[in-house]
Parts: sequence; structure tokens; C-alpha cells
Amino acid sequence: MRRSGCLVVLPVLVLILPVVLAEYLLPGDVVPKHYDVRLVFDVDPRTNYSFFGVADILLDVKKTTSKIVLHAQEYTVAEDKVVFHGAGDLPAVTSVKLNDTYNFLTLTLNKELVEGSSYRLQIPFYGNLKIGLDGVYISTYVNKKTKLREYLIATQFEAISARKGFPCFDEPIYKATFRLNIGHHEEFTAVSNMPLFNTTKDNALEDVWSWETIAKKFRKDRAHFVWDQFENSVPMSTYLVAFVVSQFSYVESPPELANTKFRIWARSDAIDQTAYAANLGPRVLSHFERWFNVSFPLPKQDMIAIPDFSAGAMENWGLVTYRETALLYDNQQSSFLNKERVAEVIAHELAHQWFGNLVTMKWWSDLWLNEGFATYAASVGVAAVEPGWRADRSYALDNILSVLSLDALESSHPVSVPIDNPKRISEIFDEISYRKGSTIIRMMTMFLGEHVFREAINNYLVKHSYGNAEQDDLWAELTAATQRHGGLSRNVTVKQVMDTWTTQTGYPLLTVTRDYTDNSLTISQKRYLSLGARASSASSWWVPLRVLCEGETQTQQEAGPVQWLAAGEGTRSLHRFEHGAAPDQWVIFNTDMIAPYRVNYDPRNWQLVSRALASGHRAVPVLARVQLLSDALELAWAGRLDYTTALQLTSYLQKETDYLPLSTGLRALAKIENVLKRTPDYGAFQKFVRRLIGETYNRSGGLSSGMILNEDDLISVKMQVTTSSWACRMKVPGCEENAIALFDRWMESPNPDENNPIPLDLRRTVYCVALSRGSVRHWRFALERRRSANVAAARDQLLHALACSRDTWILAQYLEWAITEGSEVRRQDAAAVLAGVTRSTVGYYVAKDFIYDRIQDIYNAFSQGRRIGFIIKTLLDQFTTQKELDQFLVWKQKNEKYLEDARLAVEQGVERARVNIDWLARHRRHVVDRLRDFSSDFPELPYYSSRLNSEGIISTGNTQVIIVVNVMFGILHKTY
Repeated sequence: MRRSGCLVVLPVLVLILPVVLAEYLLPGDVVPKHYDVRLVFDVDPRTNYSFFGVADILLDVKKTTSKIVLHAQEYTVAEDKVVFHGAGDLPAVTSVKLNDTYNFLTLTLNKELVEGSSYRLQIPFYGNLKIGLDGVYISTYVNKKTKLREYLIATQFEAISARKGFPCFDEPIYKATFRLNIGHHEEFTAVSNMPLFNTTKDNALEDVWSWETIAKKFRKDRAHFVWDQFENSVPMSTYLVAFVVSQFSYVESPPELANTKFRIWARSDAIDQTAYAANLGPRVLSHFERWFNVSFPLPKQDMIAIPDFSAGAMENWGLVTYRETALLYDNQQSSFLNKERVAEVIAHELAHQWFGNLVTMKWWSDLWLNEGFATYAASVGVAAVEPGWRADRSYALDNILSVLSLDALESSHPVSVPIDNPKRISEIFDEISYRKGSTIIRMMTMFLGEHVFREAINNYLVKHSYGNAEQDDLWAELTAATQRHGGLSRNVTVKQVMDTWTTQTGYPLLTVTRDYTDNSLTISQKRYLSLGARASSASSWWVPLRVLCEGETQTQQEAGPVQWLAAGEGTRSLHRFEHGAAPDQWVIFNTDMIAPYRVNYDPRNWQLVSRALASGHRAVPVLARVQLLSDALELAWAGRLDYTTALQLTSYLQKETDYLPLSTGLRALAKIENVLKRTPDYGAFQKFVRRLIGETYNRSGGLSSGMILNEDDLISVKMQVTTSSWACRMKVPGCEENAIALFDRWMESPNPDENNPIPLDLRRTVYCVALSRGSVRHWRFALERRRSANVAAARDQLLHALACSRDTWILAQYLEWAITEGSEVRRQDAAAVLAGVTRSTVGYYVAKDFIYDRIQDIYNAFSQGRRIGFIIKTLLDQFTTQKELDQFLVWKQKNEKYLEDARLAVEQGVERARVNIDWLARHRRHVVDRLRDFSSDFPELPYYSSRLNSEGIISTGNTQVIIVVNVMFGILHKTY
């Protein structure tokens, strides 16, 4: 045995599982080498957004065939114009057929294409664009300066919508170069992946689509149209092709910030909101060039804010497209949290320029190679350019906690997930691909060391540049780099370790039982599930172990090598270790949260830990406190730990001054809130939390201060925002009254669109409280402010607040708007509105009926399974009775056709509902009793009296009080 720190480990063995690829793929007999795509658009609703196009594709023949199969969707292929070009005896196209199920465009030829030869295929097409969110689509907005409605063309091709833009081989493995030529009215500007090569007045499609033909649709003079030709691209997958045709403006970043030309595009009336992105973007790009040790390969990088955009952003190579909230920042209207979001998304998308663009997964089964790396690298990029935010730690924590929640469901999926139907690809754009992918990459950097990890990543990127890879290619480079530096302990390979984390669903629960007579402990591992012990005994992992014994420092622990619990160990028999803690000292596993797993201890160790937290919690490292809080409350939720122990441990949060443990504890308690909030026992929960956070709420500034106390400190801002939100929900004395007073002051402002007295980061909480407690007058005031706002972040805060109303007719109207084209709710925001109403205590009943009665209209409005799945999952998460679930299952059976593309999300939602119902049946009475017991152990805030100042706010020590007589609410507000 070898001793390291306080833990000694013993040897063992491995698990390898196969990856199964999908069946619904193109045959691969011919592959594209280069595309010339010529398009001309009329961005005019009067002509129904007509367009014409030609795709000239240079093909390499890999296997002799008389058929060509590629993809096409949502336009008409001019069958009689589909031809081959070039010298010699060329084949003729005898038939053109489109399979709507998989969007296969099959061209039958009169002779075979010869293996090893190349051919140039020309496919003309035409159609009309639609207002939408994917493919090539129309977006619209009202210019705040001119008051005129303006239109633009945007693209969103990931995952399988490039085929909606032009005929193509729309699978990531078919990389090719692209040359785009885009015709448009001279009032517009086109931008694409590559720099502009030239602009001409000549119709670039004249050889196929004469202007005479085009003019019949466009009804416009050719003299007002121009054609922009862009440079040839590097080899890339079809889903990364992008272009935007708009009347936008741009700012160029200072050239000294990067070696690449950097531009930020936005609506002309929002161009003043681009300064932060213009400064941050090139700095992040430059940092990634150094971190990956691979230069950015394109001559320019554009980033553009689209008014209607389904995702947060899209990493199109050289032209990254964003929601406005994810790119634009205004220091007068955007909060600090908005600023953090902008930085995170920019860093995520720029990381994709290497992971996803330069090296692309072979098939969507390995989406995590794109999204997991970009999510992890975002924390690296943000930490480099905004070091005071500690993004490396906070992002890692947020990712791990999200993974531990979703991956505890039987209906979760592996990181590397077999996909047998392209329509299901959208389902895996979820927390497993993004957050679990990121979490296990962080795990690798920690057990390999950053130097080894970065060396391997550089080799991986260089070796597979402009090509495709799968996870085994990554494992090979990581293993090779590790072996050059001495290898891992126990002679295990990276593949052996990592396959247990990527090919299996879920994560392990380690059960640690100490023998207090001989400084030893035993560990068992088993897959953790929210609904109890139904996991297969075959599931086991290579688990990296870091263990801290009381009296040791975190530095001492991290100085030693990572130790391992091997796959297969601790499954059928307990695995024994030695440690260095005395019988009256605690032992804590996973203190740096190196990997996503939970740990349950014997009762005595839990008591030792709980005692340590209560007497001096700073002796326990911050991330260890996070892990303990998350584990204790989740294990109690699942019935593996008594709630008396869990709540006793949690009670130390009264003294917690670090944001990460406090927010983690509240996040775990939110599960209890969710199932009690519509029951008579909610008051007991509120009282417990009220006493838990009351002092911290006041200390952090709360709402009574009327300001952000430490506005330059992101962690301090988060503490104030989080405690304020919870304090108002838990009815901490004065919180809601302060919110209402601040909102009333805003309503009384002579120019509310320019003068808002509510602190930026507190607005979301204040708005929601005011609209939930207010009348229709307050709601309409907020709606009018949203209409007037020119900053997307400000509109977004009000969008969520409008769902806080308790008036059922208002909520019904809001839901109606969400599925009505041209209403107050943009299509990109519709799912957020439905989910926001569904989560509220009053809105839940309105939304449930609306979803059940209007599912066909919702389906037609969204046409994306992922968005419908999000709504249904949100609804199911609110269920607390078997009656509700039974009603849903009957409804689901009748409406399967609308839920077909959301199968995974619906399964996960149903499982979450069962978990809620099961918890209430097993734990409700006991937990409510314990909440009442613990609430009586520490005093609630007293009531004070003092003098009003001129603004209706009074201070007593560290507490401020607002006394407001509000006729609208009909009560005297007394606030502390």
C-alpha cells in the first residue's frame, strides 16, 4: 500500500463500453469538396420574402454509384435545371425525388459516377423565407430612432438546418470549402463567414435564373440590387455556414487587442451597446490562441446581435450570431449579472472556433466534444480577462450542481449518446452535453495537471485540424501526453477512466463508513438515483479521490497525487482504505469537487462535520462546504440520510458569509420549496428559511439600502441579489414592502424610461414582487416600459416580471401572446413566458389548462421539439399529486404527435413528477416537523421603530425600514 495525504489506495481494473452510431446517415458514396452557393433575396414582406439560389457542388466519388443522395428542405428544387457541368461524357439526371422524413434529396443518373473521379453538380432552387428561428429566416424589429419597422435575414443551421438554406450534405463529417455570393437590395449589407471579396451589380445567377425570371417575383428594378461575393472559406461542416443581410451598423475593436480583425454588429439604434463585447471579444480570442497554442485561422471575426434568435448564440466560423441579451451591454440598463452573461457566452462561442469548428465531432453522438469543451473553456477565458470574478470556480460549481440534479434521473443519457434518428439530435443539446461534458473535462485537467492536459489538447487540435474526431481520438492524445510525463497512478489509461464517465448514464454515490478503532474506512459505489435504489449493479466508475482529514490544509491535500477508486471496486464488496484522522476528527471526500459524485458518511462522521460547521465553518474549505450541503440535502431528499441530520448541518448557513455555499444550500432547499409552495405547510418552510438568511440579507444590503452595496464586486452583488430574491419569497419582514416602495418611486418618475431609481441588479426581484402584489395598473406600466426599452437586458427583466401577476385573466392574455405571431412576445421569448407563468403558484393552474387545451397551437408556434420539451418538463416539475400525473399521462397519450420530438424531455419530466410525489408521500410530515423544530432554535428578526427620512426609508443599526401607506394595496407596509 502507498500512502498519500490521509488516504491509502489499493489496485484494480477497467470498464470499456462500445459506442453505437446512428443508422440514418447519407450513404457516403460521393462527398462534397467545395460549394459555390449563389443566392439573391428580396427582404420585403410585400413579395413574401422571395429568393432564388444555385448550389454548385464539386463532388469526389468514393464508390461507384448511379445515385447521389444529399439533403434539401423547405424550398423547391428546379428539377429540370439540375445538371452536371464539365468536360467529357457527363451523366444526366433522370429523376429528382425528395424524402420528407429525412429530407433526402435523391438524384438518379443515367450512368454511373466513377470511383476516384470528381464531378461538378449544379442544383438550382427557389422559394420564400419565413419569419422563424432556424434555417434561413426573417427577423424584424422597430428602429427606436426612426420608429420604422425593419427586416433582416439571419441563419441558424445547427444542427440539421443548413439543408433549409441550400442543397448540401448536411452531416458534420462532410467538410468542404464554401464560396458564397449573396444578392440583395443596395440598402442592405451582407456579412458571412469570410471577408468580402468584391461587390458587383451583375446578376450572379444569370446563367440559371435570369433577372427577367427573378423580377417576376421581386417586382423591383435590378439597378437597386448588388451581389456580394465572399472569399473562399476553410474546410468546415455545413452547420457552421452563416450569413446575415441587414441594415445593421458595426464597430471595430482596437487592433492592438488581437491579431484578427474584430467587428461587432447590431441594430443601428443599439450600436452604442457594443463597447464591452468589442473590448472583451478580441482579448478572449487572443488568450485562447495562447492557451491552445494554435492560431485563429481566419482573417476576421464578426459577432452580430440578432433580434430574433432561438439559442443564446451560435459559433458560426468567423460570424458568431447572438441573442441581443448575450452580446449587448449597456452600463445604464444592464445589470452586473447581464455583463457576466455576455462575457460567458462570448468566451463559450470563441472557444468553439477551435473545439467544434477547427476540429468537429464525426457525428452528433459526440456533441459533448464541442459543447463540453466550449463550456469549460468559457471559464478559462472569462477568468483570464475578468480575474476578479473567479469564473473558474463559480462556473465549475454551477455546472456540477446542474449535472448532479439531471443525471440522478434514470431517464438521463450518457455524455456520448447513440442517436438513431436525426430528429432527436436537438434533445441532447442539454445539461449533460454542456455541463457534464465541461465537468469531466475539468476533472481531467485536475487529475492530469494543466500542463499535461494543454499539451495533449494542442496535439489533438493540430492533428485533427480541419477534420473530424471522436472521443477515442481525444483519449489517445491525452494518454500519450500522460505517458510522456510518467503516466497515471495504478497504471490506468485516460480512456479506461473516461469511458466510465462518457459511455454510462449517471454518476456514483460513494458510501463511506469509518472504523473508529483503527483509522480505516470502507467505500462502496453505486449509481445514484433520485427515486432510490434501482440502479444496475453493473454501473461503476473510475472515481478520482481527494480526501481531507481534519487538521490538514487544502494545500497539503492537493499537493499529493489523485488516488482512485477503480471501476468494479466497491460494487460487490466493500473497499478498504486507511486515513489519518483521529476518532474525534472529521473526514471529507471530494473537497475540491474534482468529479461529479455524491458521498454519504456514517452517522458519526456526519455529526463531526456538522459540529465543525456550527463551531467554525471556515475550518472546512469553501468547495467542501458546497459539497457537504448539496450531498446532505439531496441524500435526505432521496431517503438516504435523515432530515434531522441534513437540516442540522444546513442550520450553520446563518453564519455563512461566502456566496457559493449559501447559494448551494438555498438551491438544494428550493426542491423542498417547489413541492410545498402550494400546500398549507409552505409557511413552515418560509419561516425556516427566513431565520436562516435574515441576518445575511441585512448584512448584504438587501432592498432596504436602495442600492447595490459593493457594485464593483460580482460575488458581493450575487449575494445581495440572491438573498433579496429569497427574502421576498420567504416574507422576511420589509422585503416586499421595500420592493413595492421602489417600484412606486419608479412609477412616480416624470420620465420613467430614462430615470429608474431601482438598482440594476435588484430590478428583477423588485419587478416581480411589485407585479405580484400590484394591480393591473402596475402590470400595464411594466408592459409599457418594456415596449419602450431599447436594451434587450431591460426588456428581458420585464418579460419575466410580467409572468409574476396573480390576476388569472392577465396571465391568460400573456400566454395567448406567447403563441401569437406579431404580439407583444417575440417568438424567441415565447417558451420563457410559458415556463415563467407555469412556475408561479397562481399561474400554474392557468398554464396547465392552456397547455392541455392549446397544444396544437403551441406546436405550430414553436415547431421545435426542444422548446416544447422545455415547457412540458417545466409543467411536470410542478406536479405534486398522483392525480395530476395521471391526468397528464392520459392527455399525453392523446397528443403524442405533438410531443414526438420532445420524447426525452417528457420522460425526464414524468420522472421528476414521480420523484416529487414520492417525496411528499414519504417525507412531508417529518420534514415539516423538523423545519418547525429548527425554526424555533434561532430567533427571527425583531420589529423596530424609528423615524422616516424624506424617502420613506429609516435606518436602525444595520437595518433600514420603509413605512409606506399604499392605497392601491390597501395596507400599511412596515418593512425591516
